[in-house]
Amino acid sequence: MRAFALVLVLAGTAEADRPSDFVDVAKLVPDAVLDLRYATEHNFTGKQLYPVAHCKLRRAVADKLVAAAKALRAQDRRLLIWDCYRPTSIQKALWKLVPDERYVANPAKGSNHGRGAAIDVGLVDKDGHAVVLPTEFDDFTAAAHRDHALKGERGAEARRLAKAMEDAGFVGMPTEWWHFDAPKASAYPLADDPL
Repeated sequence: MRAFALVLVLAGTAEADRPSDFVDVAKLVPDAVLDLRYATEHNFTGKQLYPVAHCKLRRAVADKLVAAAKALRAQDRRLLIWDCYRPTSIQKALWKLVPDERYVANPAKGSNHGRGAAIDVGLVDKDGHAVVLPTEFDDFTAAAHRDHALKGERGAEARRLAKAMEDAGFVGMPTEWWHFDAPKASAYPLADDPL
């Protein structure tokens, strides 16, 4: 009977460590500054869309974020997190407001945020204070496009962020300097789990 119980415990442990499981990013990157904009009215919609400020990602994606955070920590920087996993029902609400695939994924195709395989991030200094970033989060102008935002003195911190994220395996989005997808993000299933 004890051997059977041990097998169940070990099987449960293996299940708990699947790369596709959702994990709490705050537990893995405890020094990240969470400013989850859709959990407040301080976003482009002017409405609170998330019931709680909770950042979840797929485990394999979160592991990459841990690596990026470590690299940035060595440069006296911390991650500033604006958005993580986004339930598909909320993606539909965003699409109604901004039906432009350059900035908001069409829910008919699915969002990598809805797969738990994308993250929107900026940087702060080691004490959590603001640094100069190219634009505000969710700036829907050409100034936020990666080919503009990463240039010059104003783009220095965004370049630092991009290097750390890309070295960890993320891929940047051309129209949003703050948005990073996990490689093969579309392989994760869309979800509408609560935050």
